[in-house]
Amino acid sequence: MVRPGLAACLQQERGMKLFEIFKKEARQKRKAKLKEEMQRGYFDDFREFRDSKGKVFAASGKLLASSHAPTFPHMQVVLSDGSSCTFPPAAAELSHRAGSNTQQPMQLGAATQPPSDVGTNSAAAAGGVLQPSAASLVCLAFRAGAQPMIEAWATAFGHHFQGRGSEVALYEMAIVEGVVMRMWPFKQLLLRGGANSAAKYAFPCRHLHHFGDMQALRSSLHLTNLLTGYVFLIDSRGRLRWRGSGSPTKEELDTLLRCTEQLLQEEQAQQLRLAATAA
Repeated sequence: MVRPGLAACLQQERGMKLFEIFKKEARQKRKAKLKEEMQRGYFDDFREFRDSKGKVFAASGKLLASSHAPTFPHMQVVLSDGSSCTFPPAAAELSHRAGSNTQQPMQLGAATQPPSDVGTNSAAAAGGVLQPSAASLVCLAFRAGAQPMIEAWATAFGHHFQGRGSEVALYEMAIVEGVVMRMWPFKQLLLRGGANSAAKYAFPCRHLHHFGDMQALRSSLHLTNLLTGYVFLIDSRGRLRWRGSGSPTKEELDTLLRCTEQLLQEEQAQQLRLAATAA
């Protein structure tokens, strides 16, 4: 006859073994599912990239009206010097005006400066603080293979607006989701690479890095393919007014430059109206 105490111990040990078995099976299932999703995602991206040649969506044919334009997602970015700040610059300025009790992302590791007038050259901002410009082109990539695509957009943009840094800004943003690449020394190498390539355009360019999961960004901007490059034109309030993907055609470059000029005229008219109202 088994004593009650021994029976309880045997039952507890049996339960623990079953728990370990189920836990191990669940872990293996999760691991297999994750591996399947990663493989499926990569091959889906590769097939789409091959078929569309990186054109996930065609570039917008005209400037999106400000009343219908969504706000570019707010995020924390790291500059080439290692300092952190909020992007887009309009988000940091709104947070500064509203005070610390706000739901907007807080600045980390960046000195706080008073808000500046729209049109300040963000490339000349000191201390890692980005300043809003009337028109900003954001070139975004998840993988190094997309670099030639975004450089094609940025080169044409830089040549056209050379010498007009008080009105426009140019950004290259790298999204780094991998845990390993966020660690030293890989993170420092990425930041150093951005600093070394700062002079490759005829126009000042700020290199930004975001380290972390970007599922929310991908969802809000419809970035379904991680292998291609994306470009976004945002206004002084951080609103997304135009977008493109992949390598640009001549027609798309012409559209980008035309829409940027249109946005600059729109922003200038807005400033004149504000000045007249204040007077």
